[in-house]
Amino acid sequence: MKASPKTKSLISSLAAVAVLGTGVVGASGQAYAAPGKAVGRCVKTTAYYQPSFVDVAVKNNCKSTVKAKVIMKYGKDSGCMTIKKGKTRWHHGKNLATYSKTVKC
Repeated sequence: MKASPKTKSLISSLAAVAVLGTGVVGASGQAYAAPGKAVGRCVKTTAYYQPSFVDVAVKNNCKSTVKAKVIMKYGKDSGCMTIKKGKTRWHHGKNLATYSKTVKC
């Protein structure tokens, strides 16, 4: 039986999570989205991966309040979050969810 491309992608993602283990895996200085939809450079996003979940922190270092949404791969996206200047909001992804990008909303 031959594995489909979708199954191969899922297996690759699982292998990456298994190899990376726990702790902070990646941080994004600027998240990318469709043209005109990316959050500003002053919004910092960090993904904290654990074996069965991921927590994503979105910190607003801008001079004013921003609205942002966390986009997940293999998981539920966050709702539109209003983040005040200097504050951090969190999004929790379960099971196979991986952080994809942060966009304006």
